[in-house]
Amino acid sequence: MQLLKYTVLRLGIFLVVFLGLWWGLKWPIFVAGLVGLVIAFAVSYLFFNNLRLRANQDVGKAFNKTTASKSEKQLADEAAEDSYDESQRRPQDPTA
Repeated sequence: MQLLKYTVLRLGIFLVVFLGLWWGLKWPIFVAGLVGLVIAFAVSYLFFNNLRLRANQDVGKAFNKTTASKSEKQLADEAAEDSYDESQRRPQDPTA
């Protein structure tokens, strides 16, 4: 839920700045967009840092829930692949 709040807040800041510059001051659309992005980033980073960190935690929790636990066979296969890969990475002895 924190991610949604943070996203809406940043989007709102961007739109206020962008539309103010584009419609209000008649700046070119590209310049108004870039300035809006920079200001929205700076304001949200400086003044809404706690909300940003909580949103980051929410995303981390969501990704941790989606990782499937691996079976013993999958873990054994990965160990075999890793050992083979490590043996191929070792420098080969040219005299052998």
